[in-house]
Amino acid sequence: MQQFVAINAHQRSYDDPITVQAGEQIRITKQDMWDDKHLWLWGISDSGKEGWLPATILTVDGDTATVTQGYSALELSVAVGEAVTILDENSGWYWCENAAGEQGWIPVSCFDTD
Repeated sequence: MQQFVAINAHQRSYDDPITVQAGEQIRITKQDMWDDKHLWLWGISDSGKEGWLPATILTVDGDTATVTQGYSALELSVAVGEAVTILDENSGWYWCENAAGEQGWIPVSCFDTD
């Protein structure tokens, strides 16, 4: 776990994001490349929730996919100068925890981690 200070702000996009469990089947309706490097797929769960999911956690078969590991699309807002602890990385995003103990995804581009 490493702590970094944000050099760019990020405001979370969704208040009630999609969450999926390993083994769950989802319907895929579109795809996009994040930062021209990472494939993301728009998935719809059986519960009707929709959202972007990294292709790295999916096994795709046509317009359906099986989730290979649990995932929450919860984003974390961050202000310039705010320190967070980076706990994980996936497809151009860091899973972070702020000083208040809140966790969520923040784009890698918000940090200078080189």
